[in-house]
Amino acid sequence: MVKKSTILAQTVLSLLLATLTSFGLAWALVFDLLKDKMNWSARESWPFFYIVWLLLLIIWLIHLWRRSRERLLLLNLTKRLYTLANHPDLDHKSDGNDESDLPENQEKRQLPTYSNQARQLTALVDRVVAEFNLTHEEQLAVEKSKDEMMTNISHDLRTPLTAIIGYLGLVVTPNSPLSEEDQAKYLKTAYHKSNQMKTLVEDLFEFAKLQTTQVSLNITDFSLGDLFDQVLANYAMEAENRHLRFATNLDPRVIVMAGDSDKLARVLINLVENALKYGQGASFIKLTGQVKENGLVEIRVINDGPAIPASSANHIFQRFYRVEESRNNKTGGTGLGLAIVKGIIDQHNGHVKVESDETATAFVMTLPLKQVKEE
Repeated sequence: MVKKSTILAQTVLSLLLATLTSFGLAWALVFDLLKDKMNWSARESWPFFYIVWLLLLIIWLIHLWRRSRERLLLLNLTKRLYTLANHPDLDHKSDGNDESDLPENQEKRQLPTYSNQARQLTALVDRVVAEFNLTHEEQLAVEKSKDEMMTNISHDLRTPLTAIIGYLGLVVTPNSPLSEEDQAKYLKTAYHKSNQMKTLVEDLFEFAKLQTTQVSLNITDFSLGDLFDQVLANYAMEAENRHLRFATNLDPRVIVMAGDSDKLARVLINLVENALKYGQGASFIKLTGQVKENGLVEIRVINDGPAIPASSANHIFQRFYRVEESRNNKTGGTGLGLAIVKGIIDQHNGHVKVESDETATAFVMTLPLKQVKEE
């Protein structure tokens, strides 16, 4: 890419060449080409020579100035297009007049240098257009995702609401032929459907908060083992009824880490509930924590239920995504639990993934041992 200093150097050389060339042309015109030739040794001939020389030099300088100005404008436009093509978010910081505005890694990502700068500008314009088209396609994908989200919300809210209205309508009908036993059964079903709606609304609210940039973390130091015990205590009765064994394992035995303990508890609750809902036939749910190198903590939620298909592993953390076999009324999942898990882990600058085979399924979270506390 042509630099500003190069253009200035070329301009200076062109100025020297213009001075010499215009001098030669004026000499030839005044002392050689005029019909009435002047004598260069005569003093009265030189004022006329200087006038002709100055006129020729001015014409050349005007041409040189316009050409250099066009090249500088073209260079500034090229810089801004280059910035747009590589770092669209930095465009507002660049005034197009300073080479420092270009990215630091320009040499690695610079386009091939052409002898004709117009060809290079054309290549940059094509690149910017390609980036724009890519961004436009991403926006269309986001809009499509929003439409699908609204469709899923409408479906998941309308289904239990319709059932609630139907069951309650049978109960409150005057002179209802239903027995007290049937009325109690319908009321219990309506109550169950109401809890499904409550869970969905709470998940939607939590997911919406995670999508905003204004949500801050309440960073404190806490014991990971105590957090495990608090979460599993909520499901002790259900585990006993299902003949499930809860277990924890920490390495070292006491791990004190920093984070928003309430949000991380929500992560563990979602994963344990996910294991209870979809881990039919599992014999255990195990929570493990291990301090890794580079100041990281690896947390695993493991169960030996059915394996997650490989085709679903890459999409399971997307909002409203549920493994097809699991999307039924019996499980009652909202499809937002794992999306909330990923959002909270991302807030903590961590990473979450799933590992699943025929022997066990593990949700693996990697988090920093220490966090920067927000003011």
